[in-house]
Amino acid sequence: MGGWVIRRIISVLAILHCLAFIDRTMIGGALPLMRLDLPMTDAGAGWLIGTAFAVPYGVTALALAAMLRGRRASPWWLIGGVAVWTAATLVTGAAQSTTMLMLARAGLGIGQAMFVPVAIAWLVDTAGADGRARALSVFTSGSTIGRSTALLAIGALLSLLTVLAPVDPANPLSGVAHWRWLFVITALPNIVMLPLLVGIRRSAARIGPVGPLPDGPPTSPLPAEVRRSTIALYFAAAIMPVLLIQAMGAWLPTLFVRDRGLLPAEAAILLGGVTLIAAPAGQLAGGWLMTRYTAWHDHVPAILLTGLIATLLPLAALVWAPSLAGAVVGVAMANLTLGIASFCGLFGVQMLSPVSARVTVNGVFLALVTLVGVGVGPLLTGVLATVAGSGGAGTVPAAGALGAALFTTGVIASCVCALAVWAVRPRYRQRCAA
Repeated sequence: MGGWVIRRIISVLAILHCLAFIDRTMIGGALPLMRLDLPMTDAGAGWLIGTAFAVPYGVTALALAAMLRGRRASPWWLIGGVAVWTAATLVTGAAQSTTMLMLARAGLGIGQAMFVPVAIAWLVDTAGADGRARALSVFTSGSTIGRSTALLAIGALLSLLTVLAPVDPANPLSGVAHWRWLFVITALPNIVMLPLLVGIRRSAARIGPVGPLPDGPPTSPLPAEVRRSTIALYFAAAIMPVLLIQAMGAWLPTLFVRDRGLLPAEAAILLGGVTLIAAPAGQLAGGWLMTRYTAWHDHVPAILLTGLIATLLPLAALVWAPSLAGAVVGVAMANLTLGIASFCGLFGVQMLSPVSARVTVNGVFLALVTLVGVGVGPLLTGVLATVAGSGGAGTVPAAGALGAALFTTGVIASCVCALAVWAVRPRYRQRCAA
Protein backbone atom coordinates (compact mmCIF):
# COMPACT_ATOMS: atom_id res chain seq x y z
CA MET A 1 0.00 0.00 0.00
CA GLY A 2 2.75 2.42 0.91
CA GLY A 3 4.47 2.13 -2.48
CA TRP A 4 1.20 2.70 -4.33
CA VAL A 5 0.39 5.73 -2.18
CA ILE A 6 3.83 7.20 -2.80
CA ARG A 7 3.46 6.72 -6.56
CA ARG A 8 0.06 8.37 -6.41
CA ILE A 9 1.43 11.38 -4.53
CA ILE A 10 4.29 11.75 -7.02
CA SER A 11 1.92 11.44 -9.99
CA VAL A 12 -0.60 13.98 -8.73
CA LEU A 13 2.09 16.50 -7.82
CA ALA A 14 3.81 16.06 -11.20
CA ILE A 15 0.51 16.59 -13.06
CA LEU A 16 -0.20 19.74 -11.08
CA HIS A 17 3.33 20.94 -11.74
CA CYS A 18 2.62 20.45 -15.44
CA LEU A 19 -0.64 22.44 -15.16
CA ALA A 20 1.16 25.19 -13.27
CA PHE A 21 3.61 25.63 -16.11
CA ILE A 22 0.86 25.55 -18.70
CA ASP A 23 -0.81 28.48 -16.97
CA ARG A 24 2.38 30.48 -16.43
CA THR A 25 3.70 29.79 -19.97
CA MET A 26 0.49 30.31 -21.93
CA ILE A 27 1.07 34.05 -22.12
CA GLY A 28 4.27 33.59 -24.13
CA GLY A 29 2.52 31.81 -26.99
CA ALA A 30 -0.53 34.06 -26.86
CA LEU A 31 1.53 37.24 -26.74
CA PRO A 32 1.49 38.06 -30.49
CA LEU A 33 -2.34 38.10 -30.40
CA MET A 34 -2.57 39.85 -27.03
CA ARG A 35 -0.41 42.71 -28.29
CA LEU A 36 -2.96 43.43 -31.01
CA ASP A 37 -5.48 44.37 -28.30
CA LEU A 38 -3.06 45.62 -25.63
CA PRO A 39 -0.01 47.27 -27.31
CA MET A 40 3.33 47.08 -25.48
CA THR A 41 7.05 47.25 -26.24
CA ASP A 42 9.32 44.19 -26.10
CA ALA A 43 10.69 45.43 -22.78
CA GLY A 44 7.15 45.87 -21.46
CA ALA A 45 6.21 42.39 -22.67
CA GLY A 46 9.32 40.96 -21.00
CA TRP A 47 8.29 42.62 -17.75
CA LEU A 48 4.77 41.22 -18.04
CA ILE A 49 5.85 37.69 -18.90
CA GLY A 50 8.62 37.45 -16.34
CA THR A 51 9.05 40.08 -13.67
CA ALA A 52 5.36 40.74 -12.92
CA PHE A 53 5.04 37.04 -12.14
CA ALA A 54 8.44 36.45 -10.57
CA VAL A 55 8.55 39.16 -7.90
CA PRO A 56 5.29 38.14 -6.17
CA TYR A 57 6.32 34.49 -6.54
CA GLY A 58 9.70 35.11 -4.96
CA VAL A 59 8.35 37.19 -2.09
CA THR A 60 5.68 34.59 -1.34
CA ALA A 61 8.11 31.67 -1.50
CA LEU A 62 10.56 33.41 0.84
CA ALA A 63 7.79 34.22 3.31
CA LEU A 64 6.59 30.61 3.14
CA ALA A 65 10.12 29.29 3.73
CA ALA A 66 10.41 31.44 6.84
CA MET A 67 6.98 30.45 8.15
CA LEU A 68 7.54 26.72 7.67
CA ARG A 69 11.12 26.56 8.90
CA GLY A 70 11.51 23.32 10.84
CA ARG A 71 7.86 22.36 10.29
CA ARG A 72 6.03 20.10 7.86
CA ALA A 73 3.83 21.99 5.41
CA SER A 74 0.10 21.38 5.48
CA PRO A 75 -1.49 20.09 2.23
CA TRP A 76 -3.87 23.05 2.49
CA TRP A 77 -1.02 25.16 1.15
CA LEU A 78 -1.19 23.04 -1.99
CA ILE A 79 -4.96 23.37 -2.27
CA GLY A 80 -4.94 27.11 -1.62
CA GLY A 81 -2.15 27.66 -4.12
CA VAL A 82 -4.05 25.89 -6.91
CA ALA A 83 -7.21 27.88 -6.13
CA VAL A 84 -5.39 31.23 -6.20
CA TRP A 85 -3.48 30.62 -9.43
CA THR A 86 -6.63 29.28 -11.14
CA ALA A 87 -8.50 32.47 -10.29
CA ALA A 88 -5.57 34.53 -11.59
CA THR A 89 -5.58 32.61 -14.87
CA LEU A 90 -9.26 33.44 -15.38
CA VAL A 91 -8.57 37.12 -14.64
CA THR A 92 -5.80 37.09 -17.28
CA GLY A 93 -8.33 36.12 -19.91
CA ALA A 94 -10.67 38.91 -18.82
CA ALA A 95 -8.01 41.65 -18.56
CA GLN A 96 -8.82 44.91 -20.36
CA SER A 97 -5.51 46.67 -19.71
CA THR A 98 -1.85 45.92 -19.14
CA THR A 99 -2.32 46.96 -15.50
CA MET A 100 -4.95 44.26 -15.02
CA LEU A 101 -2.66 41.78 -16.76
CA MET A 102 0.15 42.62 -14.33
CA LEU A 103 -2.17 42.12 -11.36
CA ALA A 104 -3.27 38.77 -12.76
CA ARG A 105 0.34 37.70 -13.27
CA ALA A 106 1.07 38.70 -9.67
CA GLY A 107 -1.82 36.52 -8.45
CA LEU A 108 -0.53 33.66 -10.55
CA GLY A 109 2.90 34.04 -8.94
CA ILE A 110 1.47 34.08 -5.42
CA GLY A 111 -0.65 30.98 -6.00
CA GLN A 112 2.11 28.95 -7.58
CA ALA A 113 4.60 29.98 -4.86
CA MET A 114 2.18 28.49 -2.35
CA PHE A 115 2.19 25.22 -4.28
CA VAL A 116 5.58 24.42 -5.85
CA PRO A 117 8.00 24.70 -2.86
CA VAL A 118 5.66 22.69 -0.65
CA ALA A 119 5.17 20.09 -3.39
CA ILE A 120 8.93 19.61 -3.80
CA ALA A 121 9.41 19.21 -0.04
CA TRP A 122 6.66 16.56 0.04
CA LEU A 123 8.18 14.82 -2.97
CA VAL A 124 11.73 14.64 -1.64
CA ASP A 125 10.67 13.50 1.82
CA THR A 126 8.22 10.91 0.48
CA ALA A 127 10.38 9.31 -2.21
CA GLY A 128 13.34 8.40 0.02
CA ALA A 129 17.04 8.53 -0.81
CA ASP A 130 16.96 5.71 -3.37
CA GLY A 131 14.09 7.20 -5.35
CA ARG A 132 14.86 10.87 -4.89
CA ALA A 133 16.60 11.52 -8.22
CA ARG A 134 14.00 9.57 -10.19
CA ALA A 135 11.07 11.26 -8.43
CA LEU A 136 12.60 14.70 -8.92
CA SER A 137 13.11 14.03 -12.63
CA VAL A 138 9.45 13.00 -12.98
CA PHE A 139 8.34 16.14 -11.14
CA THR A 140 10.59 18.47 -13.11
CA SER A 141 9.51 16.78 -16.32
CA GLY A 142 6.04 18.05 -15.47
CA SER A 143 7.29 21.60 -15.89
CA THR A 144 8.83 20.92 -19.29
CA ILE A 145 5.77 19.03 -20.47
CA GLY A 146 3.66 21.93 -19.25
CA ARG A 147 5.65 24.47 -21.25
CA SER A 148 5.40 22.47 -24.45
CA THR A 149 1.78 21.47 -23.87
CA ALA A 150 0.93 25.14 -23.47
CA LEU A 151 2.28 25.84 -26.94
CA LEU A 152 0.48 22.85 -28.45
CA ALA A 153 -2.73 23.85 -26.71
CA ILE A 154 -2.45 27.38 -28.07
CA GLY A 155 -2.02 26.14 -31.62
CA ALA A 156 -4.82 23.59 -31.41
CA LEU A 157 -7.26 25.87 -29.59
CA LEU A 158 -6.62 28.83 -31.87
CA SER A 159 -7.28 26.64 -34.89
CA LEU A 160 -10.46 25.28 -33.32
CA LEU A 161 -11.70 28.68 -32.18
CA THR A 162 -11.17 30.10 -35.65
CA VAL A 163 -13.81 27.64 -36.87
CA LEU A 164 -16.17 27.61 -33.90
CA ALA A 165 -16.01 31.26 -32.83
CA PRO A 166 -14.85 33.45 -35.73
CA VAL A 167 -14.01 37.04 -34.85
CA ASP A 168 -14.42 39.95 -37.26
CA PRO A 169 -11.81 42.60 -36.33
CA ALA A 170 -14.04 45.28 -37.87
CA ASN A 171 -16.96 44.25 -35.66
CA PRO A 172 -16.10 44.21 -31.94
CA LEU A 173 -19.47 42.64 -31.17
CA SER A 174 -18.77 39.57 -33.30
CA GLY A 175 -17.14 37.64 -30.49
CA VAL A 176 -14.55 37.46 -27.76
CA ALA A 177 -10.89 37.58 -28.83
CA HIS A 178 -9.53 34.08 -29.15
CA TRP A 179 -6.58 34.65 -26.81
CA ARG A 180 -9.03 35.32 -23.98
CA TRP A 181 -10.65 31.92 -24.40
CA LEU A 182 -7.25 30.27 -24.09
CA PHE A 183 -6.90 31.26 -20.43
CA VAL A 184 -10.46 30.26 -19.59
CA ILE A 185 -10.08 26.80 -21.13
CA THR A 186 -6.69 26.06 -19.55
CA ALA A 187 -7.99 26.95 -16.09
CA LEU A 188 -10.55 24.12 -16.18
CA PRO A 189 -8.13 21.20 -15.51
CA ASN A 190 -6.99 22.91 -12.31
CA ILE A 191 -10.55 22.78 -10.98
CA VAL A 192 -10.74 19.08 -11.82
CA MET A 193 -7.51 18.40 -9.90
CA LEU A 194 -8.59 20.08 -6.68
CA PRO A 195 -10.45 17.01 -5.33
CA LEU A 196 -7.34 14.92 -5.97
CA LEU A 197 -5.37 17.25 -3.70
CA VAL A 198 -7.80 16.43 -0.93
CA GLY A 199 -7.05 12.79 -1.71
CA ILE A 200 -3.33 13.55 -1.37
CA ARG A 201 -3.96 14.72 2.19
CA ARG A 202 -5.75 11.48 3.03
CA SER A 203 -3.15 9.33 1.29
CA ALA A 204 -0.32 10.99 3.19
CA ALA A 205 -2.11 10.24 6.45
CA ARG A 206 -2.03 6.52 5.60
CA ILE A 207 1.75 6.36 5.42
CA GLY A 208 2.29 8.64 8.40
CA PRO A 209 3.79 12.11 8.73
CA VAL A 210 6.29 13.09 6.10
CA GLY A 211 9.34 14.20 8.01
CA PRO A 212 13.04 14.77 7.39
CA LEU A 213 14.79 11.84 5.74
CA PRO A 214 17.05 10.01 8.17
CA ASP A 215 19.51 9.20 5.40
CA GLY A 216 19.72 12.66 3.88
CA PRO A 217 22.84 14.84 3.79
CA PRO A 218 24.33 15.25 7.25
CA THR A 219 24.60 18.57 8.98
CA SER A 220 27.77 20.16 7.70
CA PRO A 221 30.74 20.34 10.08
CA LEU A 222 31.78 23.55 8.34
CA PRO A 223 31.00 26.91 9.91
CA ALA A 224 27.55 28.27 9.08
CA GLU A 225 29.09 31.20 7.19
CA VAL A 226 30.96 28.84 4.85
CA ARG A 227 27.88 26.68 4.34
CA ARG A 228 25.73 29.66 3.42
CA SER A 229 28.33 31.05 1.03
CA THR A 230 28.73 27.66 -0.63
CA ILE A 231 24.97 27.32 -1.12
CA ALA A 232 24.73 30.91 -2.38
CA LEU A 233 27.44 30.32 -5.00
CA TYR A 234 25.82 27.10 -6.09
CA PHE A 235 22.46 28.85 -6.38
CA ALA A 236 24.05 31.36 -8.76
CA ALA A 237 25.22 28.52 -11.01
CA ALA A 238 22.01 26.48 -10.82
CA ILE A 239 19.76 29.43 -11.67
CA MET A 240 21.46 30.23 -14.98
CA PRO A 241 20.02 27.31 -17.02
CA VAL A 242 16.56 28.26 -15.78
CA LEU A 243 17.12 31.87 -16.80
CA LEU A 244 17.84 30.77 -20.37
CA ILE A 245 14.95 28.28 -20.37
CA GLN A 246 12.54 31.03 -19.34
CA ALA A 247 13.89 33.46 -21.92
CA MET A 248 13.51 30.86 -24.66
CA GLY A 249 10.03 29.84 -23.55
CA ALA A 250 8.88 33.44 -23.47
CA TRP A 251 10.34 34.60 -26.78
CA LEU A 252 10.62 31.62 -29.15
CA PRO A 253 6.97 31.85 -30.31
CA THR A 254 7.46 35.54 -31.14
CA LEU A 255 10.84 34.80 -32.76
CA PHE A 256 9.37 32.17 -35.06
CA VAL A 257 6.50 34.48 -35.99
CA ARG A 258 8.83 37.43 -36.67
CA ASP A 259 11.87 35.89 -38.25
CA ARG A 260 10.54 32.60 -39.65
CA GLY A 261 7.23 33.96 -40.99
CA LEU A 262 4.97 31.48 -39.20
CA LEU A 263 1.47 32.25 -37.99
CA PRO A 264 1.03 32.26 -34.18
CA ALA A 265 -0.88 28.97 -34.24
CA GLU A 266 1.73 27.35 -36.50
CA ALA A 267 4.62 28.51 -34.30
CA ALA A 268 2.87 27.28 -31.17
CA ILE A 269 2.16 23.81 -32.58
CA LEU A 270 5.67 23.40 -34.01
CA LEU A 271 7.51 24.55 -30.89
CA GLY A 272 5.14 22.69 -28.58
CA GLY A 273 5.63 19.42 -30.43
CA VAL A 274 9.42 19.69 -30.38
CA THR A 275 9.72 20.69 -26.72
CA LEU A 276 7.13 18.11 -25.62
CA ILE A 277 9.68 15.43 -26.55
CA ALA A 278 13.06 17.10 -26.09
CA ALA A 279 12.57 18.99 -22.81
CA PRO A 280 11.27 16.07 -20.68
CA ALA A 281 13.92 13.85 -22.27
CA GLY A 282 16.58 16.17 -20.88
CA GLN A 283 15.10 16.10 -17.37
CA LEU A 284 14.71 12.32 -17.41
CA ALA A 285 18.24 11.90 -18.79
CA GLY A 286 19.57 13.99 -15.93
CA GLY A 287 17.67 11.86 -13.41
CA TRP A 288 18.93 8.66 -15.02
CA LEU A 289 22.53 9.87 -14.97
CA MET A 290 22.37 10.81 -11.29
CA THR A 291 20.72 7.49 -10.42
CA ARG A 292 23.01 5.32 -12.54
CA TYR A 293 26.35 7.06 -11.87
CA THR A 294 26.39 7.99 -8.21
CA ALA A 295 30.11 8.79 -8.41
CA TRP A 296 29.16 11.77 -10.58
CA HIS A 297 27.37 13.42 -7.65
CA ASP A 298 30.64 15.10 -6.71
CA HIS A 299 30.83 16.66 -10.19
CA VAL A 300 27.30 18.05 -10.48
CA PRO A 301 28.44 21.71 -10.85
CA ALA A 302 30.73 20.80 -13.76
CA ILE A 303 27.97 18.76 -15.45
CA LEU A 304 25.58 21.67 -14.99
CA LEU A 305 28.02 24.10 -16.63
CA THR A 306 28.79 21.70 -19.48
CA GLY A 307 25.10 21.35 -20.30
CA LEU A 308 24.61 25.12 -20.31
CA ILE A 309 27.62 25.87 -22.51
CA ALA A 310 26.65 23.06 -24.87
CA THR A 311 23.35 24.87 -25.41
CA LEU A 312 25.01 27.80 -27.16
CA LEU A 313 25.59 25.90 -30.41
CA PRO A 314 21.96 24.78 -30.91
CA LEU A 315 20.85 28.21 -29.70
CA ALA A 316 22.84 29.79 -32.52
CA ALA A 317 21.28 27.31 -34.94
CA LEU A 318 17.71 28.09 -33.92
CA VAL A 319 18.41 31.81 -34.33
CA TRP A 320 20.54 31.92 -37.50
CA ALA A 321 20.07 28.62 -39.35
CA PRO A 322 19.02 29.43 -42.93
CA SER A 323 16.28 26.79 -42.98
CA LEU A 324 13.31 26.19 -40.70
CA ALA A 325 14.42 22.56 -40.27
CA GLY A 326 17.77 23.71 -38.90
CA ALA A 327 16.05 26.02 -36.46
CA VAL A 328 13.78 23.20 -35.27
CA VAL A 329 16.78 20.92 -34.67
CA GLY A 330 18.35 23.75 -32.70
CA VAL A 331 15.23 24.05 -30.53
CA ALA A 332 15.26 20.31 -29.83
CA MET A 333 18.95 20.12 -28.90
CA ALA A 334 18.80 23.28 -26.78
CA ASN A 335 15.88 21.86 -24.79
CA LEU A 336 17.71 18.56 -24.29
CA THR A 337 20.94 20.08 -22.95
CA LEU A 338 19.11 22.66 -20.83
CA GLY A 339 16.95 19.91 -19.35
CA ILE A 340 20.03 18.04 -18.15
CA ALA A 341 21.62 21.22 -16.81
CA SER A 342 18.53 22.43 -14.95
CA PHE A 343 17.87 19.03 -13.39
CA CYS A 344 21.46 18.81 -12.16
CA GLY A 345 21.01 22.26 -10.66
CA LEU A 346 18.00 21.18 -8.58
CA PHE A 347 19.57 17.84 -7.66
CA GLY A 348 22.71 19.54 -6.40
CA VAL A 349 20.60 21.71 -4.11
CA GLN A 350 19.28 18.53 -2.46
CA MET A 351 22.82 17.22 -2.06
CA LEU A 352 23.95 20.43 -0.37
CA SER A 353 20.95 20.91 1.92
CA PRO A 354 21.13 19.73 5.53
CA VAL A 355 18.14 17.51 6.33
CA SER A 356 16.81 19.87 8.98
CA ALA A 357 16.88 22.82 6.57
CA ARG A 358 15.82 21.16 3.31
CA VAL A 359 12.36 22.72 3.16
CA THR A 360 13.73 26.18 3.83
CA VAL A 361 16.66 25.81 1.38
CA ASN A 362 14.32 24.57 -1.34
CA GLY A 363 11.95 27.44 -0.70
CA VAL A 364 14.72 30.02 -0.93
CA PHE A 365 16.15 28.38 -4.04
CA LEU A 366 12.80 28.31 -5.83
CA ALA A 367 12.16 31.91 -4.86
CA LEU A 368 15.50 32.98 -6.30
CA VAL A 369 15.04 30.78 -9.38
CA THR A 370 11.77 32.53 -10.08
CA LEU A 371 12.99 36.03 -9.24
CA VAL A 372 16.12 35.71 -11.36
CA GLY A 373 15.21 33.04 -13.90
CA VAL A 374 11.63 34.06 -14.65
CA GLY A 375 11.96 37.69 -13.63
CA VAL A 376 15.24 38.51 -15.35
CA GLY A 377 15.43 36.06 -18.28
CA PRO A 378 12.51 37.27 -20.44
CA LEU A 379 13.03 40.87 -19.33
CA LEU A 380 16.75 40.83 -20.18
CA THR A 381 16.06 39.45 -23.65
CA GLY A 382 13.27 41.97 -24.19
CA VAL A 383 15.46 44.89 -23.11
CA LEU A 384 18.34 43.74 -25.32
CA ALA A 385 15.96 43.40 -28.26
CA THR A 386 14.47 46.83 -27.60
CA VAL A 387 17.92 48.42 -27.40
CA ALA A 388 18.81 46.75 -30.69
CA GLY A 389 15.71 48.29 -32.28
CA SER A 390 13.46 45.24 -32.13
CA GLY A 391 10.47 46.90 -30.57
CA GLY A 392 11.07 50.44 -29.51
CA ALA A 393 8.78 53.28 -30.39
CA GLY A 394 7.90 51.79 -33.77
CA THR A 395 5.58 48.90 -34.39
CA VAL A 396 7.79 47.11 -36.95
CA PRO A 397 10.66 45.19 -35.27
CA ALA A 398 14.16 45.09 -36.69
CA ALA A 399 14.77 41.74 -38.35
CA GLY A 400 17.08 39.45 -36.37
CA ALA A 401 17.35 41.68 -33.31
CA LEU A 402 15.27 39.42 -31.08
CA GLY A 403 17.31 36.34 -32.04
CA ALA A 404 20.57 38.13 -31.35
CA ALA A 405 19.21 39.26 -27.99
CA LEU A 406 18.25 35.68 -27.09
CA PHE A 407 21.70 34.36 -27.99
CA THR A 408 23.32 37.16 -25.98
CA THR A 409 21.20 36.12 -23.00
CA GLY A 410 22.62 32.60 -23.34
CA VAL A 411 26.19 33.91 -23.42
CA ILE A 412 25.62 36.04 -20.32
CA ALA A 413 24.07 33.10 -18.46
CA SER A 414 27.00 30.84 -19.40
CA CYS A 415 29.57 33.37 -18.21
CA VAL A 416 27.85 33.87 -14.86
CA CYS A 417 27.51 30.10 -14.41
CA ALA A 418 31.19 29.53 -15.25
CA LEU A 419 32.33 32.04 -12.64
CA ALA A 420 30.05 30.55 -9.98
CA VAL A 421 31.11 26.96 -10.75
CA TRP A 422 34.79 27.92 -10.66
CA ALA A 423 34.28 29.39 -7.18
CA VAL A 424 31.99 26.71 -5.73
CA ARG A 425 33.34 23.45 -7.14
CA PRO A 426 35.95 22.65 -4.44
CA ARG A 427 33.52 23.69 -1.70
CA TYR A 428 30.76 21.56 -3.22
CA ARG A 429 32.93 18.44 -3.24
CA GLN A 430 34.03 19.08 0.34
CA ARG A 431 30.42 19.56 1.41
CA CYS A 432 29.19 16.37 -0.28
CA ALA A 433 32.07 14.39 1.22
CA ALA A 434 31.25 15.60 4.74
